Amino acid sequence: MDFLWKCATLGIIASLLGLALRKEREEQALLLGLAAAALIFVSALQSLQGVEELLRRAGERAGLTAVLTVPVLKSLGLALLGRFSASLCRDAGQASAAQAVELASACAILCVSLPLLQSLLELVFAYT
Repeated sequence: MDFLWKCATLGIIASLLGLALRKEREEQALLLGLAAAALIFVSALQSLQGVEELLRRAGERAGLTAVLTVPVLKSLGLALLGRFSASLCRDAGQASAAQAVELASACAILCVSLPLLQSLLELVFAYT
């Protein structure tokens, strides 16, 4: 809960400062917003370390190998990074760059998920 308050406070302060700067120094307002967003994003990723460890332990207890659990965790990270990066592009007024980032993110997730897909296909064909 404390983490969310810090992130929300940083976001609100950066937004208010950005509004004040935007009238005279639009580039600095954009950089301020990007810096605040990057700090909040890094903080959010650090808060997910406990979730990562929990998912790893749950996978081990369920008898799942790293071939099955690692692609899921990587896909989650890539999805978060892609969404965050696309939002930054949109905030900078670069809608086409945002769409390209989203496409690249989807392709990266597909590539990371190939071992999981291969295991699934082997399982399906082993039972047929």
